[in-house]
Amino acid sequence: MFSYILKRTLFSLATIFLVLVFVFVAARVTGNPAEIMYPDGMEPGQLEQYNEKYGLDKSYPEQFYSYMKNAFRGDFGQSIVERRPVTDVIIPRLGETLKLGSIALVTSIVVGILLGIFIALNRGNIIAKAINNFMSLIYAVPGFIIAIFLMLLFSFQLNILPSQGGGSVLNYIMPVICLSVGPIVSIAKHVRTGVLDTLNQEYIRTAVAKGIGRKRVIYGHAFRNALIPTLTITGMVFVDIMAGSMIIETVFSWPGIGMTLINSVLNRDFPIIQFSIVLISAVVVVVNYVLDVLYMIVDPRIGKGGNA
Repeated sequence: MFSYILKRTLFSLATIFLVLVFVFVAARVTGNPAEIMYPDGMEPGQLEQYNEKYGLDKSYPEQFYSYMKNAFRGDFGQSIVERRPVTDVIIPRLGETLKLGSIALVTSIVVGILLGIFIALNRGNIIAKAINNFMSLIYAVPGFIIAIFLMLLFSFQLNILPSQGGGSVLNYIMPVICLSVGPIVSIAKHVRTGVLDTLNQEYIRTAVAKGIGRKRVIYGHAFRNALIPTLTITGMVFVDIMAGSMIIETVFSWPGIGMTLINSVLNRDFPIIQFSIVLISAVVVVVNYVLDVLYMIVDPRIGKGGNA
């Protein structure tokens, strides 16, 4: 068990480091941010002063070493555009993104599991078939298309939901729906497949033959054994929600990290880009790390190096 946790810890730290390297290089191959901030050009010597102020006159290895050294001290630099510490810019907005993402994740898990079990237990029912076919259809629709449709219907036609901002509970409804649709379908299909596969096992049929109650067999045996693939898809779902929030937040003008990151990419605000992406990646890595530990709890063979 300890060996398994140690491996997952080292793997998670290595992942964050590789993200740091990738984002650092990718942000700089697009050019100097001065080209965006001063499109008409700069006075002679002004570019050199600008680069020296933000450390852009150093080589890439020197810039990366300086960034890593400051990061370990909790200093992630200042925003080139807003000219204040990036932590003051990102942290409050990350909280809004995590609130939205957490609600969408919980909604996806609860609804997805219930739908998956319902479809599995009623696979011959016309309602279950209709739900399954509708999920396959809606899964192909991009989140931003759903966002535009909901906005036109509930904000402009019915005028019952706000289309921008995040000041009230009503502001959460449409963004949560947009972020949850795809994950609900993914989780429901995995749960359905897992429950059906488990119900077809010999020991399940034996348990039913011995007179064990149907609900006890389903929730005590079938669902537990279908839990590992469900946990696997949950990790992927969380990544999808965090990635999708970048677009959905922009559509609904949500006061989160998504719109801030997109604007920073357009403005080549290196410190904001680096810190926000690394922070999001760290959240994703931590969530997947927790799920790995949960795998081991659900199936102890994983921690012992056995086959799950």
